Amino acid sequence: MSRALHLVTRLRPGGQGGTLWPTLLTLADGGLAQEVLPMAADAAALRSARLMCPDSVQVPVPPPMRAIAAALRQRLQAAADPAGEPLVALHLHGTPALLLARHVLHACPQPGLPLFVHGVAPALAARLLPGRGERSVLLVRPGRVDALHRASPAEPPSGAEAEVDEVFFEAVRAEAPQPLVACAATGEAAADETVARALAELAVMMSGIDPVRQPGFGWIGPAPASVQPLLKAAQVRLIEADGAAARAAALASAWVYLAPDAAGLGAARLAEAMAAGLPVVATSAPAYRERVIEALSGELGGRRADLLQALARLVESDALRRDMGLAARIRARHRHGLNRFRGALLMAHGLSPQPVLRHPAGQGAPAAAPA
Repeated sequence: MSRALHLVTRLRPGGQGGTLWPTLLTLADGGLAQEVLPMAADAAALRSARLMCPDSVQVPVPPPMRAIAAALRQRLQAAADPAGEPLVALHLHGTPALLLARHVLHACPQPGLPLFVHGVAPALAARLLPGRGERSVLLVRPGRVDALHRASPAEPPSGAEAEVDEVFFEAVRAEAPQPLVACAATGEAAADETVARALAELAVMMSGIDPVRQPGFGWIGPAPASVQPLLKAAQVRLIEADGAAARAAALASAWVYLAPDAAGLGAARLAEAMAAGLPVVATSAPAYRERVIEALSGELGGRRADLLQALARLVESDALRRDMGLAARIRARHRHGLNRFRGALLMAHGLSPQPVLRHPAGQGAPAAAPA
């Protein structure tokens, strides 16, 4: 069973920073197992925590302070073991917890593990966290869950969220018989030229990697005349699509969506693909990292080799594509709908915001509806 781990600076009867108890109860309601690892707690705080927390939340007695780092390292290593329980998120409550985790993650990196930071100012969290581009980092504040912006002053802001047409959320997935990696035109000639060149380069690099399940690449929408010969040479298929409905229909048959450019120029089209239920592979550009929770709703890569490996994993695994596609659609709905704390927190963990149905003791769940 997947689980989340909370490293808490000090466990108090009233919680830590106003977000500990809401987070624990929300994730438990979403069906996620959790463990609270306090760095310090008195007996009263432990009793209070165990009374408040559901059975799915473990609250052990904190180890001695000198052994906290070893305890955290042991849990991270156990989660990395294929036979162990996968860890889907690490929550850090308070600045001391963040400092300790930074130290442990330096020796035990876990690059795909999302971090949720509680009770730390954004500027301080950005300075304390390890190198940019390594993982998804979210800031949890009372009533809000936001991506932690760590862009340098030289980088342009990602801009306000664009609306995603409801037709993408309504698209019914029907994958093409042969693997298809899709990328869509942004509608701006200069941006399309940059994105198309990056797509063609990756298409050429991927050719011949897997002769049995070799993916094809498709460009949805108009392509600038300057790059059409390049796309043709890279065997990228041009897919006509005029308008949102046509793009949604084209995306519905794709296996994976790829955002290959380093500048994040295709963020709006990436959001449409996520809304259509596609798993996504993207570079670590800030505009893409804001939208994708790594390893939950998609894969992010700082190097071409990382992108190619992520594409290969998704093409190979039907279950991974299905799960990531569902999480991507939920994530897109969150970013373009009401940002309520409960929904934001659940969807950031790849969980459905719909309540988990509880059945009275002795009564089975209703029969599944026919497919």
